[in-house]
Amino acid sequence: MRGLSRVVLVFPLMLGTLTAVADSMRCGRYVVNTGDVQSVVLDRCGEPQWAWQDGFIEEVVRFNGYYSTQTYISQTGYKTETRRVIPVYKWEYNLGRGTLLKILIFHGDTLVGIVDGPRQ
Repeated sequence: MRGLSRVVLVFPLMLGTLTAVADSMRCGRYVVNTGDVQSVVLDRCGEPQWAWQDGFIEEVVRFNGYYSTQTYISQTGYKTETRRVIPVYKWEYNLGRGTLLKILIFHGDTLVGIVDGPRQ
């Protein structure tokens, strides 16, 4: 009986650690997934209820394929790196009464996340 009480206490704690992040969203008979571009989302879901720019992220890419934030010296001289600033956009979709508000997060033109908002 002691083992069962531990399971009963631990299970609700495990449910609390789940996050409300999805990788797809249904818009009518269509589905949008992370990795889709803004034009595909607009075509499938229509105009968002609310859209705004939510800042920038900086991405640093070396030409040899490794990600880093600093330049290093090799035997042949300095390796080059590319820094680019990517805008972050958020779009809100209200899919109807009794459903969760969906917040789509774009890095540049690419959908990177779908977050559940409050119930409408």
